[in-house]
Amino acid sequence: MFNYFRKTNLGGALLLELLVVIGVFAVLVPIVAQIIMVSLNVNKVAIENAAALNLMDEVISATESIAFSSWNDIYNLTKNTSTHYYPLMSLGAWTVTSGEETVNVGGQDYNRYFTVSNVCRDASNNIINDSNVPPCVGGLGDDPSVQRIIITVSWNDRSISKNTYVMRWHNQACYQTDWTGTGAGPLACPSTLYDSATSMDVSSSQGSIKLQAN
Repeated sequence: MFNYFRKTNLGGALLLELLVVIGVFAVLVPIVAQIIMVSLNVNKVAIENAAALNLMDEVISATESIAFSSWNDIYNLTKNTSTHYYPLMSLGAWTVTSGEETVNVGGQDYNRYFTVSNVCRDASNNIINDSNVPPCVGGLGDDPSVQRIIITVSWNDRSISKNTYVMRWHNQACYQTDWTGTGAGPLACPSTLYDSATSMDVSSSQGSIKLQAN
């Protein structure tokens, strides 16, 4: 009789412990699963952000390369926030193409583009305003050697943007032998245009400018 009750009580205790363990697992498993899901999601977001930043840095490097090799290819682009461009590698060199580009990284599609704006400076030569189109207003002076680049990368429901500036810091020697008209802004080399003239004779002798007799 004693052994019977002892075995019965032991079996009941084991069953109770098993139920307690099952109950603990029932509580912990959803919590652990949620922690794992959050961790995976955070890791996914971090990977996507890193990929987007890399795509953005590539645009910065490309626009700097284009500005260095041919400043007019940047300066002559349409200046507003609604005209989009993206860099394209062609024959080993970066070029500018109109529109937006879709790039797939790790199975995720990213859309990227950049816009161009003129840069205005105050009397102290500080950049105080970025103008979509010239001229600068309010006594500000346009800086034709600096352009503002706004890069945007978007994917799913997220988007990041960054502002940067490209500069024309080297000049090309150009021998001009003819003067046939006026023009504004940076020009291709060689060119037959000049900025402006008052009381100047540019037609009597090719390749020369002289004061015009009144």
